[in-house]
Amino acid sequence: MVNILFFCILLTITILFVKNTTSIHCVFDRRCLCYIKADLQYVNCSYTNLTSVPSLPSTVNVLNLKYNRIILLSNGSFKNLKHLLELDLSWNKLKRLELGSFTGLSNLQKLKLEHNNLSLKWKSFPLGVFGPLKSLRHLNAKYNDRDGFLACTNVITNLKQLEKLEIDVDESPDCPNIDKGFSNLTNLKSFRTGYCDFTYLSSYTFENMKYLQFIDISRCSISEVHDGSFQDQKQLKVLNISHINFDIYDISTIVENFRSTPIQKLIMTRTLRDTVSLAWDDFFNCLKQSGIKELQMGGNSFVYVIVKYPLPPTLEIFDLSYNNLNKFQFEMPNLMQLKLQNNGLGKFLASNRYSKQSSKRLEYVDLSFNVIHKLHFTIFHDHPKLKTINLSYNILTDISFDFSTLRSLEMLNLSHNKILAFSEESRNAISNIAKSSSLKIDLSKNNLQCGCNTFPFIQWMLENRYIFIGIDTYRCNWMNNSVITIFPLRPIVLQLEKECTSYTVLIACITSGIALSCVVLVGGLAYRYRWRLRYVYHMTRSKYKRYRPILDEGHYTYDAFISYSDEEQEFLLKDIIPNLEQKEILKLCIHQRDFLPGEDITQNITNAIHESKKTVCIITRSFLDSYYCMFEFNMARMESIYSRGGQNILFLVFLEQIRPSELPLVMLELVQKQSYIEYPNDEQGNVVFWDKIKEL
Repeated sequence: MVNILFFCILLTITILFVKNTTSIHCVFDRRCLCYIKADLQYVNCSYTNLTSVPSLPSTVNVLNLKYNRIILLSNGSFKNLKHLLELDLSWNKLKRLELGSFTGLSNLQKLKLEHNNLSLKWKSFPLGVFGPLKSLRHLNAKYNDRDGFLACTNVITNLKQLEKLEIDVDESPDCPNIDKGFSNLTNLKSFRTGYCDFTYLSSYTFENMKYLQFIDISRCSISEVHDGSFQDQKQLKVLNISHINFDIYDISTIVENFRSTPIQKLIMTRTLRDTVSLAWDDFFNCLKQSGIKELQMGGNSFVYVIVKYPLPPTLEIFDLSYNNLNKFQFEMPNLMQLKLQNNGLGKFLASNRYSKQSSKRLEYVDLSFNVIHKLHFTIFHDHPKLKTINLSYNILTDISFDFSTLRSLEMLNLSHNKILAFSEESRNAISNIAKSSSLKIDLSKNNLQCGCNTFPFIQWMLENRYIFIGIDTYRCNWMNNSVITIFPLRPIVLQLEKECTSYTVLIACITSGIALSCVVLVGGLAYRYRWRLRYVYHMTRSKYKRYRPILDEGHYTYDAFISYSDEEQEFLLKDIIPNLEQKEILKLCIHQRDFLPGEDITQNITNAIHESKKTVCIITRSFLDSYYCMFEFNMARMESIYSRGGQNILFLVFLEQIRPSELPLVMLELVQKQSYIEYPNDEQGNVVFWDKIKEL
């Protein structure tokens, strides 16, 4: 008794001495550290190789004995510690508890026994061992027994004040369900498993724990999932089913429960075993009435998320990080946080938004690690409350998106990109936002340029240096390709002002003006005399290089098949037929005249091309817009490649002036590689034109 009193006096002196200071070695046992925190007396005896519980004064409130070598808790080990609130015995070598191990701990609220050797085999828990723990609210005994016997015994069912329970679970023929005695624990709100092996999840699994608000069965081995597994958990708020190899059917079965069962937070990190395509609309429809607020679905190898209907109206936090997403778009009326980091959305977001409609409540967006080289201009429109945008670890070279409307923006993380500078438009937008908010920007680890071209940006950075986080670490590439630290900025700005002041702008303007005048003059002359130039060109070419037709080794019904649109029928009747058939006695195939009645149109076209020596296409805009005209063009191209041994049988006549950008790629390629002719529509040009046509 005298010794105990002496310990109490020494501990009190120690506490008074170390209050508001760091911990020191305890006077009563130099192996332990003592300190006070929030008016509670802490004793830390961890990592001291203890094999038994040391003698301690009764004033201790929190005792840490983890990472020692204690094997047995004998009777009365803590009988004097009536003020003890927390006891940590985790990571010891405990094999057995005696009936009176916890005698005297009537006020203990938290007991940690995890990572020991307590098991059914060693008869570790005698019935009634937890009887003295009248105030216990949190018991952690997980990672002890792979047989999970605590779940199917009544050893802990007399802990009426228990609120949090962490134990091992193993459903077997000897222990098919959690013991009925657990139904007496009406204060039990939280249940977490350590070693865990469920044969199956069913409506019977948690039937004796109907008051749970938090269930964590992550990393469990679960063979089957039956209907109604959580249907009786009417008070459930959080469910963690992470790191379980479920398939799509299992997930659908579980989520189906939440049509009638409330859930606020669903954690499904690395839950699915393979790359899958989830029926997203059905998935969210099940959660629509559940009151879901947070959904974590990271690390599941999802490839796309395209949702037709809006997300559940109560959903505020959505985490799809560490997937393989390349498409992502939905309506999110009340979402506040969107986490999409570590995906592959760069290509999709360059031309698409992630939200179909406005998101008035969105405050946080994380798009880091997505290989983003640019973003759709309006990607952040209609986000009036957006405060944080994380675009770090991408390959952005500039800000291509509009954020001028983000008046609430507080943090823009652009670190670890390839940004050279900000455009004037972006600088103005940032300056305007900074006037009404405490905007901060992180530009660390970028390829900033310090040169004449980026001088306005560097000068603007000096004027707004308070915006940038860690600006003293920024580096930029100088004009001589050396890399310098950008801080302090003022000397750099002064140096750039000196080196970039020249007549460069004036010289560039004069040179551009002269070049533009020459282009206009040459273009005007060429346009004015275009037909004469063409005539001279064709005449000169004919003079030095006469055209020699390809010898025909086969017999053809027609000399040429004329492909034209109906809008050019007058040109056909008044020009082509008179000049080629009537004057030159050539036999032409005209679809309105020579196609067989009753035969399929495409068959007629194919036969006509095959039976004609050449195919002449009268190219106009109407021709390009006509399905059958383009069909004729492509069939003739195929005939040339596959039936005529690569011989060119296709001849293009441009009746209208058509820009290359208006031509299909295959036609443009043909124009660039092979000859074609334009109809001049003037007296001199017509002579050359019809001479060329006759030489077909």
